[in-house]
Amino acid sequence: MSDDDINTEDILGGFVLDTTALDQLAAANIYATTFADRAAVRGIVLVIPTSVLAESWQRAVRTDPDRRDDLHQLLASPMVILDPLDTDTASACGDLMIGLDHEPDVTATHVVLNARERQWPILAADPTRLRTIEPTLAVEQLPGT
Repeated sequence: MSDDDINTEDILGGFVLDTTALDQLAAANIYATTFADRAAVRGIVLVIPTSVLAESWQRAVRTDPDRRDDLHQLLASPMVILDPLDTDTASACGDLMIGLDHEPDVTATHVVLNARERQWPILAADPTRLRTIEPTLAVEQLPGT
C-alpha cells in the first residue's frame, strides 16, 4: 500500500492538553469531563505532556487527595497518550525558550512543541501561558472557566 492509498478518514486526530485543561478534568469540571467523554467516544486522542501531568497532579492532590484516583482513571484510558519530557524534548524546549523575552516556562513550551509536532490544536481553559510562546496557536478553549 502506498501513501496515496491511505484513507485520511482512518487517521486519528486529537488535542494536546495544557495544565489548565487537565486541572479542570481533575476537578471534574462539567465542560472538561464532557469534552473528554465525547472525545473517547469519537476516537479522539488526548495527549498529555508529562510536564503538564506533574504540574497538574501536585495542584489536584494538594487540593483533594481523592483526585489522585480520578487522574489515574483518566490516564488509564486507551485514548490518552503521555508524551515524555525526554532529553531531546527538553533540549527542544530550551531552544524554543531562548528566543523568548520572559521567564522560562518548560511546561507551556512542552505543550506548544507537542501541538506543533502533531499539528493538533491545544485544549486549554486559559491559553494565556501558551500565547506568550506562540500567539497564533490553534486553541480550543473550554467554556465556563
